[in-house]
Amino acid sequence: MISRRLSEDEKKTLLKMAEFIKDKHAGSEGHSYSHVIEVAETAIEIAKKIPEETDPFIVMAGALFHDIGRVNRESGMLHGLEGGAIAEEYLESIGLDPETVNRITRIVVRHTPTSMIPPETAEEKVVYDADTLERLGWVGVLRGLMGKKGSIESIFERVIKKRESDYGKLHYDVSKEMGKRDYEDLKFLIGRMKEALEKRKEEIERIEFLEE
Repeated sequence: MISRRLSEDEKKTLLKMAEFIKDKHAGSEGHSYSHVIEVAETAIEIAKKIPEETDPFIVMAGALFHDIGRVNRESGMLHGLEGGAIAEEYLESIGLDPETVNRITRIVVRHTPTSMIPPETAEEKVVYDADTLERLGWVGVLRGLMGKKGSIESIFERVIKKRESDYGKLHYDVSKEMGKRDYEDLKFLIGRMKEALEKRKEEIERIEFLEE
């Protein structure tokens, strides 16, 4: 549940953050500003429906900054940790108190499994779930394929492996209910992708056999 209403000053601060994030994500193809906004909206929706109290300012700020570590980076492997450092510097520069800065940067660091530091607070779990739900949808699948290096087979196999495990990592029942339809669609898509990959491998093996 949302623990309180935002103050007018907090609303102004969030708008200021949103402008900063929009500018930084302007050149991002896969993890664009639209993705950030989707995650923020989904995070608030989850926060409203869970029994734990969540601070709306912390949730919104954490969601806005969650992918800042991906900006101008070729690899996203450390984007949670790098994003936490970027967020901390920005949040301190606009005068937020140390406790608030810490709560927000923890969300940024812990929203992704690549940091290998699992979320603990309700706000951290809410943003983690919101970002995971975005990966389960069609746009999320396409985003997972963009900019990847390697053969189409290896790219598909990596994406399939990641997406198959995402749904089971959601923390809240409400998150699982929200993502259930996308997950069912995803399972169908993964099945077809696996069939296509197997067919392609068989065709390659058949050609190689004929060349011997």
